[in-house]
Amino acid sequence: MISGANEGRSRRLLALLLVALLGLSATACGRSSEEEAGSADDEEEPSGEGGTDPGNGDGGSDRLAAGEFGDLGVVCQDGDASGATDTGVTDDEIRVGTITNKGADVRPGLNQEMYDSAVAFSEWCNEHGGINGREIVVDDLDAKLSDYGQRVSEACEGTFALVGGGAIFDNNDAGARAECGLANIPGFVVTPQARVGELQVQPLPNPVYSFAVQSYRSMQRMHPDATKYGILWVDLEGVKTVYEQVRESVEAVGFDVVYDATYAPVNETGWRGFIQSMKEEGVQGFELVGEPENMTALLNAMQTEGWYPEFIVMQANMYDQKFEDEAKAAAGPNVYARLAFPMFDMDGDDYPGMGDYQALMEQNRPDGKYPALLGAQAMSAMLLFATAASECGSDLTRACLLENAGAQTDWTAGGIHSPTSPGNSQAPECGIIVQFTTDGFVYNEEATDPNDGVFNCSPDNVLELQGDYGVPRPTE
Repeated sequence: MISGANEGRSRRLLALLLVALLGLSATACGRSSEEEAGSADDEEEPSGEGGTDPGNGDGGSDRLAAGEFGDLGVVCQDGDASGATDTGVTDDEIRVGTITNKGADVRPGLNQEMYDSAVAFSEWCNEHGGINGREIVVDDLDAKLSDYGQRVSEACEGTFALVGGGAIFDNNDAGARAECGLANIPGFVVTPQARVGELQVQPLPNPVYSFAVQSYRSMQRMHPDATKYGILWVDLEGVKTVYEQVRESVEAVGFDVVYDATYAPVNETGWRGFIQSMKEEGVQGFELVGEPENMTALLNAMQTEGWYPEFIVMQANMYDQKFEDEAKAAAGPNVYARLAFPMFDMDGDDYPGMGDYQALMEQNRPDGKYPALLGAQAMSAMLLFATAASECGSDLTRACLLENAGAQTDWTAGGIHSPTSPGNSQAPECGIIVQFTTDGFVYNEEATDPNDGVFNCSPDNVLELQGDYGVPRPTE
């Protein structure tokens, strides 16, 4: 049995994980629609209503059967690679490790979908010859809640690279990963220290000093008279970093933060009091930095009080099936979230990687957790690893892997997500805005103002932050 003190600590740690991934994570699913995702010039609105049916393109199964993925072409194939060229590499195999928190007692299965994606990908890749003839072997590195350092120490003994994972305490190895030379192509990173870690290439960069502001600019355009902003957040390490990024960003784009308050990480009951205070301060735009469960409680309280701000901005971790099911009855007007991914049901012909991700999971891991955006992020990491490792040929080394991975530009993982540059330290410039309604999440074309398929892509969607976040700024 978990003691009260330990349970509270575990809950706070889970809040840290779920909030620190604000710019990236999401696990919602999309219902298919008769409408297709199209360009900004198309008359029909792209599909994207809440639910669970994938929008796979017709060619997905044929591509996967040929060893191809999305628009990447052939990813895995046989070859004559040989030699023990680096730690974790032999004539026959490449050993990688995927770190998760799936064994956390307080929430079993936490980010299980990342390990599921790694296993599904490796099985599929090996069926098609692996990486130039070497099979991928995936080590299950379950960090639970506080075993990250131990898992890294184990991986240092014989693992070529960490690929497709992520953990709460990703700075609790005391620098051991970089010290032992272990490469990392993560599904996500959490702490500021981990975000700027050495020997690491992020498929979807989550930088410290660069922040996506597309949703704020969209709200300015759609609600030009709403200038008074409110932020409610949890004062915890890691979460505080995200709050500080949010506050600096909304003020930089022109909002006036008139309400700034914290709530308890566990068992908060004062939601109606927060609402009354926001009403008194004249809050027009609002954002909660925290877990979906707390956003659900707040929306329910807003419905009870009969008051909503003019608009609400939610970070991407709210794009979650459980949240959708539990909170949509209280959604209220003008509630939005920004994603760097298409919705799961969008046309797989336009976003072939997203369709192939779901088809591959159904084929190789049908009992796993999918579709889930953390799973899609892990798949992007596995694909980046395979692409970069294949380019090394027989002479596969960590240095070659990281050089090739970092050289990628306009990386979409074959059409899983919007373009990124894994080797840099800038947040993705492309994204969509989804609206949370009483019917669930739907793509909002007006809010997105698309100029590249369903995405809006612009340098103005990213803000270079000026605050001090406790880690060195990147150097060009």
